[in-house]
Amino acid sequence: MIDDDEAKVLARALKVNMAGNTPVSGINLNRNRFGDVGAKAIAEALQENKRVTWLDLSVNMIGDTGALAIAETLKVNRLVNHVRLNDNQIGDAGALAIAEVLKVNKKLRYLSLSNNFITIVGINALWQTGNTICKLDFSGQRVPSPAMLAARAAANDQPQPSVNPASEIQQLRSELASKQQELTTKNQELASKNQELASKAQELATKDEELAAQDQELAAQDEELAAKDQELAAKDQQLRSKLAAKDQKFNSRLNARDQQSRSELAAKDNELQQLRSNLAGKDKELATQRQELKKLRSDLAAKEQSLATKEQNLAAKDRELKSALDRIDVFERNQPAVGSASNFDGPIPQVPLATLVAATSNFAADSLLGKGAFGCVYGASLPGPSVAVAIKKLSAESKQGAAEFKAELASLSKFRHANIIAILSYAEEGDEQCLVYEFMPNGSVRDCLNLKNNATPLTWSQRHRIAADVSRGMHYVQTAFPDHALFHLDLKTDNVLLDAHFNAKVSDFGLVRIATHLDEQSYLRTSNVQGTAAYMCPEFFEKGRMTVKTDVYAFGMILLELLTAEKPGTKLKTDTRKAVKNQKFSDMLDSTLKPTEAELQNVSDFVTLALECLDEAADDRPSFGRILATLDP
Repeated sequence: MIDDDEAKVLARALKVNMAGNTPVSGINLNRNRFGDVGAKAIAEALQENKRVTWLDLSVNMIGDTGALAIAETLKVNRLVNHVRLNDNQIGDAGALAIAEVLKVNKKLRYLSLSNNFITIVGINALWQTGNTICKLDFSGQRVPSPAMLAARAAANDQPQPSVNPASEIQQLRSELASKQQELTTKNQELASKNQELASKAQELATKDEELAAQDQELAAQDEELAAKDQELAAKDQQLRSKLAAKDQKFNSRLNARDQQSRSELAAKDNELQQLRSNLAGKDKELATQRQELKKLRSDLAAKEQSLATKEQNLAAKDRELKSALDRIDVFERNQPAVGSASNFDGPIPQVPLATLVAATSNFAADSLLGKGAFGCVYGASLPGPSVAVAIKKLSAESKQGAAEFKAELASLSKFRHANIIAILSYAEEGDEQCLVYEFMPNGSVRDCLNLKNNATPLTWSQRHRIAADVSRGMHYVQTAFPDHALFHLDLKTDNVLLDAHFNAKVSDFGLVRIATHLDEQSYLRTSNVQGTAAYMCPEFFEKGRMTVKTDVYAFGMILLELLTAEKPGTKLKTDTRKAVKNQKFSDMLDSTLKPTEAELQNVSDFVTLALECLDEAADDRPSFGRILATLDP
């Protein structure tokens, strides 16, 4: 078989043939082993040889480079009318180059590119040349193997991106399958066009007679090349002998590998048989487990029915408790105003730091309840009547300095409300600062939403009451003092704590700000924006502007957390608005929340209120007074 070097020898002979008496009219080099180098040499020879009319290079190793060289020759050589390049390694690049030839060469009557590596890109280019004279055959395109892809990348000497050949092959196969359907449709269109071409074929028949005369002239040239063919035949025989020896050696190796593969495959078959046997056993086990699961589901259904009955009873008790809490709230509202002698007799008592150190075993780790932005919170019992307390120990490196400590102390000393965390005492010695609060056994709202420590999920009535409690507490904060307003500035689910009956209390007043004579249209500006970004309204986060609607925005985010249990932030707000618009908010509800049909309307009103609180414009947000009237009419 002829390789690239021998193809180059033949190419030189074609150039010499121009001067001989017996010219060659066609070249048949199919079923050989030359690639792009040999194809390029033959293409260059045909640029000088103007006598060859047909060319058969099928069943070789010609790739895109060889196809490009042949395309360049066909642009200038208009005598070649029959070209076979099937069963090679030509891809889309070669197909695109040949498509350009078909746009300008109207002498080419037949072109075969079947069984190459042309995808739908190359096929479409060949279809769209507008050439109706040349008959095209590009059926049976193949998908290159991973090894062939690597070889072609190396041959092009270009750095290739790292790909997964198996994925690329799968993608190419999928693409080729979908495009084969398109090709079938186009073939049907081509059939109709072939009928139109039949009339033109009659015209070509006349031209064929003229070409027959030319073929007789070329036959004389063929005799001149006959002698050269004999010489080449001898060389071909020599080359075939060498290739036969190589083929025999290769076949021996291939047979050995085939035998090894068969042995390995037999072992794999045995292993597969064993796995199938094991699978049959597993199927039996699974059938048994399914029967057990069916029984468990039946038991679970009965328990769920029992639980539903208990939840109804609990809901009734919640309503009774809410009624009691409302009566307490009415009682508290009828008490004298904050700051009067009957409400608060003096400053918050200061206790020795040593007392708190002893109560927490020197702030031991097993007393730690949690960590916040300004320090750690410990659980303890103080001497005297046993009362559980929470001790907030401020860290030296925390953001809360002396000013924030004094602010929280001063703020809490003025507040006496059922929904505001009560401060019992404080300690301050040197750099050590501690605040002693009433203990809240059910932790923060965020802890409950996260089901921390295997907490029982909050019911809808509990979540609704928490929202009402927070709005009641914040309404008190903003209206308790007629001559000035207070801003919490760090209202979030981490700072809303729950007592033993899940009553909510607002805590962490370390960032509180005071503004005198501030109405709903006025604002206060600060250059030191502090707090939690996810709860900050746009005007505060971007410009440091504080209004009586600043904490309302944070409250709106808390409402969405109570509904969804998701983390706060812009994404939660955006997703909620989109879900409400598409009437799919029920998909966002906390999976542990199972509202009844009667409660679903209440949930809808809850969502509407949350989005009103999260309005971009501060003036369009409701006040805490209106919020409280909505949640607790």
